[in-house]
Amino acid sequence: MKVLNFFYFEFSTYILIIGFAFIISFIVFYKISKQNYSKLDIIYIYVINIVGFAIGSKSMSLISNNTEITIYNFINSGYSYLGGIICSILVVILYCKRYKLDFINMLSNFIVVYPLIYSISKIGCFMNGCCYGIININDINYKIPLQLVDSIIMLILFLILLVQFNKQKKLVISMFFCLFSTVRFLEDYFRDTRNILIFNFTLEQIVCGILLITNVIIIIFRMYKKRNYRYNRATLK
Repeated sequence: MKVLNFFYFEFSTYILIIGFAFIISFIVFYKISKQNYSKLDIIYIYVINIVGFAIGSKSMSLISNNTEITIYNFINSGYSYLGGIICSILVVILYCKRYKLDFINMLSNFIVVYPLIYSISKIGCFMNGCCYGIININDINYKIPLQLVDSIIMLILFLILLVQFNKQKKLVISMFFCLFSTVRFLEDYFRDTRNILIFNFTLEQIVCGILLITNVIIIIFRMYKKRNYRYNRATLK
C-alpha cells in the first residue's frame, strides 16, 4: 500500500482518499437531508453508516476471497464496496426503526451519495495500484485502468441520481440498484483477479444479479400499480 510521508508520519494514500470521499459525501448528504432531519440525526446516522460500511466491506472481502475470518485478517483485508452498501443499509434500517424515522426517505438520501463515495474511492485504488482490469486480445492480456473507468461511470450515476432525487425521490433507490448492479456485474468480468464462486460468477456478481432482478420487479410492480390507479380514477370520472 502506497504511503505519503509527512515529517515523521506516514499516511496511506488509499485511506486518505477514502476519508476524503466520505467527507465530500457527507457535505452532499447534509445538504439534501437538512430540510427533513435535525443536525444531530444527520451526523449520528452518517457516522454509524461509516462504521457499518467498514464492517460490511471488510466482511464481504473476506468471504469473497475465501479467507478465514479472524481479527488479523479482518483488519488487513481489502474492501468490498457492495458489502459496505449492504451493511450500511442494515444500520440505516436499525437507526430509523430505533428513532422512528422514515426509512425509505432516509435511504433515498444515502443512495444519492453511494456512487459518489465509490467514484472518489476508486481514485484511491488507482493511486494505490490495485483493482486494475485485464482485456485479452489475440491471447495477449492488456492491463487497463478499470478503477478510472469505474470512477467516471459512478460519477455520472451520482449526477443522474441527484437530478432524479430533485424530481421524483421515490425512484432513486430502485434506479440506483438497477444501474449499479448492472455496471458492477459486467465490469467484474474484466477484473485482473476474480474469485469464482459458481458458474463463472463471483459472489459480488451473484449479489448484483439478485439486487437487479429484485429491483426490476419492484419497478414493474410500481408501474403496474400506477397504471391501475390512473385507470380507476378515469373509470370513476
